[in-house]
Amino acid sequence: MGNIDIRKLLGTGIKLLLVCLLVGWILSVIEIDALGFIRFLSQSLRNAGELAADAVRWGVPYILLGAVVVVPFYILKLGLDLLKRRRK
Repeated sequence: MGNIDIRKLLGTGIKLLLVCLLVGWILSVIEIDALGFIRFLSQSLRNAGELAADAVRWGVPYILLGAVVVVPFYILKLGLDLLKRRRK
C-alpha cells in the first residue's frame, strides 16, 4: 500500500489525458457540449426515477390486494406443514 510506482501513476495519468482529449474532440465534432451532456444525464436520471416511482405507485395496490388472499393461505400451509412434522 505504501509503495507507489510513480512511473505507472504518471503513465496512467497520461493515458487518461489522451483518452479524454480524444473523446472530447469526438463529442465536439458531433456538437455535444459538456453542459448539455450533463443536463441530458440529469434529465435521464430524473425520468428514470419518475418511471420507477410510477411503477411502484401502480404495483403496490395490486401487491396488497394479492397479499390479502395469498398470505393467509401461506400461513395455513406453514401451519399444516408444522403439524405434519410433529406427527412424524
